[in-house]
Amino acid sequence: MRVSKEWLEQYITLPKSITPNDLADTITIKSVEVEEVISCNELLLGMVLAKIVSIEKHPNADSLFCCKVDNGSKELLPIVCGGGNLREGMHVILGMIGARVRWHGEGGLVELQKTKIRGEESHGMICAAEEIGLELLFSQKDEKDIVDVSFLEGVELGTPISTALGIDDYVLDIENKSMTHRPDLWGHYGLARECSAIYDVPLKDIQHPDIVGGNTVEVSVEIKDPELCPRYMAVALENLDNKEAPLWMRKRLALAGARSINAIVDITNYVMLELGQPLHAFDITSLESPHIVVRRAKDKESITVLGGDDFSLTSEMLVIEDRKKAIALAGIKGGENTGVTEETTSILLEAANFNARSIRRTSSALGLRTDASARFEKNLDPLLAQKALQRAVALFVDIFPEAKVTSNVCDAQSFSIDKPVITVSQKQINTMLGCEVDESFVIETLTKLGFDVSVKKSTFSVVVPSHRSTGDISIPEDIIEEIARMYGYGNIPEVLPTFPITPSPTSPLRDTKKKVVELLSLVHGFSEQYSYAFVSPTWLERLQISSTQHIELANPLAKDRPLIRRSIVPNMLESVEKNFHRFDTVKLYELGPVFYAEKEGEFEDTSSKAKLPKQEEVLGLVYGAKNENTPFFMLRVTITHLLDQLGISGYTFEHKKTKESDSLEHPGRTAQVVVNGNCVAEISEIHPVVQKEIGIPYKTAFAELFLERLLQDVGEVLDYTPISPFPTSQRDIAFTVARKASHNNLKTTILEADALIVSVDLFDVYTGKERDKEEKSMAYHIVYGSKERTLTSEEVDASHKKVIAILEKKHGAKIRS
Repeated sequence: MRVSKEWLEQYITLPKSITPNDLADTITIKSVEVEEVISCNELLLGMVLAKIVSIEKHPNADSLFCCKVDNGSKELLPIVCGGGNLREGMHVILGMIGARVRWHGEGGLVELQKTKIRGEESHGMICAAEEIGLELLFSQKDEKDIVDVSFLEGVELGTPISTALGIDDYVLDIENKSMTHRPDLWGHYGLARECSAIYDVPLKDIQHPDIVGGNTVEVSVEIKDPELCPRYMAVALENLDNKEAPLWMRKRLALAGARSINAIVDITNYVMLELGQPLHAFDITSLESPHIVVRRAKDKESITVLGGDDFSLTSEMLVIEDRKKAIALAGIKGGENTGVTEETTSILLEAANFNARSIRRTSSALGLRTDASARFEKNLDPLLAQKALQRAVALFVDIFPEAKVTSNVCDAQSFSIDKPVITVSQKQINTMLGCEVDESFVIETLTKLGFDVSVKKSTFSVVVPSHRSTGDISIPEDIIEEIARMYGYGNIPEVLPTFPITPSPTSPLRDTKKKVVELLSLVHGFSEQYSYAFVSPTWLERLQISSTQHIELANPLAKDRPLIRRSIVPNMLESVEKNFHRFDTVKLYELGPVFYAEKEGEFEDTSSKAKLPKQEEVLGLVYGAKNENTPFFMLRVTITHLLDQLGISGYTFEHKKTKESDSLEHPGRTAQVVVNGNCVAEISEIHPVVQKEIGIPYKTAFAELFLERLLQDVGEVLDYTPISPFPTSQRDIAFTVARKASHNNLKTTILEADALIVSVDLFDVYTGKERDKEEKSMAYHIVYGSKERTLTSEEVDASHKKVIAILEKKHGAKIRS
């Protein structure tokens, strides 16, 4: 939210020593976060008021003009301009040499310099609104139009434009998320009330007399669901027109980030930005009748809102009706066919209060957020509607002298003014803050903040004002927080608390995840990724994964990802595809939950018998690289090391059967890791057909490790194994065997062939077209060594011959040369 300092000072008088940056810092420390202080003078530095004295056609360009411009200096400046609305005598905004502009409102800021345009000198620039950040203040009928400020004719030429326009102001850009709990701060007056308490200065009240109703039009309101609409006020006005709002109002709207439309719409927006209460004006001639009905929408009922967007509604949403058709999406946006137009002369003005949860759910479901919905979903004070309506009517009468109220002031309401009383003791305050706070300070602070306070025996009874009682202040801790922020967090002594140093209970799952992160990131060089637990059905289809068992969200955050993942792999493969555009090697891992609709998980809550879908913590791995033909085996090495370091023993890699087609997994390179009969991990390469479909250029393997299943078999990791002081020797062996022969059996056979064999590693498997359909080729690294001596080549050769002999005898292996 953007706040004008000048507008703020309409209601309070700040000490002269307070700079805009001081104000921003204080508000940040004591109230809400100010992200930036914007100086209008600095944004418009080098922009001055000037007058076009003469205009001639550019000799070398049909769409350009050569102008002589008076900026108050002794000489006229030559300016080349392509403005479509140029005229002699026109007052314009001149960008001087050194000023910074944004060409045609696009790109970054560019510093103006003396230049020649098609051979003609130009010493500056006659500016369009969008080129200097004033597009909210001045509308452009044509993209070639420049800003016409001839209404400043009496102002001295050369005056800085920020001064000439009266916008030499500062704007505080407040982070909206920092005030989601403070609905009272979503308007200038609310923030002024806060600053009044912070700086202990008087707050000027906004008082307007009650609206005197007319009798030409009879307005009535029927609220079908009072829980969703506690209050709805409406009044009719006539003798209005489509004129422009006065400059002072347009300037304030622009500084607050709102575009001027016309006087009628601008007044409603002005009151919202001033008081924080959204209003809406209906063209009364477009209504079936002035009898308003506030009701739930019908399922699949449609509405077209301002701007032309169509929405299909549900019965959980609230609409405004004129007894024939829906004319607005309550609290969010008005209807297209009942909005204010250029012909509007009479309106029905709405000021209402809507249920915050209903507005938030409707806004999220439809993907439609507006300034109105942002405020209503914070739980506004119902009393604010009347103040806003009175303020708006007063502005209408002031800006439209002929305007008059033609109806009764209808006020349909079903709320009660509930000002909660919260009791908090001096001891509670001191204990929670960790310091002694005077009783007088507590009373004075809370009173300045608008609370009514009484004290008896060091116990305070605090009456919460209506603008803070809609959910912001409800418990003693909230009162203590108010005292703390006004006392100043920096004034509270820093004292280390006293507490026992008993270690917190260990979490095996957390410890395992921490170990996995260290191993993968520091040892194996993998990068960790984070992704949402939502997946696209279109992406699943491309991966040839069925989406029938996935849980579907009723109201997904992203419309294209309505499913909750059952596997962590699909989203990781999306990342692989994107990363291969920039890197030749991709090694990623992700830790996160997956969800199974068909399995029961934990109870919904302590009082419910219903259970949530089961979720499981999973580690996902993907690896692929240019010129890497066996990513499956490389990933297998990583998994083996992980399991060993986690202390898991007795595991085996077993072939996992897959369909020859219609599968993400490569039928010949897929396995599962089994411990004590349980599958704790799965590993596979991507099927070549799927790999081509999703645009991954290189062979890629993926794996999932089910951490909670692994925990059942985690044992003690041996930290130290003596290394032989004698060198080892390596021999490679390649042979063909029957396709049904398993790696585990072959490895065991080799290891048992001779006591001098230290390790056996598979490095290649080939089942190409050149091989017999019943055979495959396998290749191993075999390391020979002794802890007692250095082996001779004769000893190594002898052991290697034993390996060949036992492979030939036991597995029918044919040794390849």
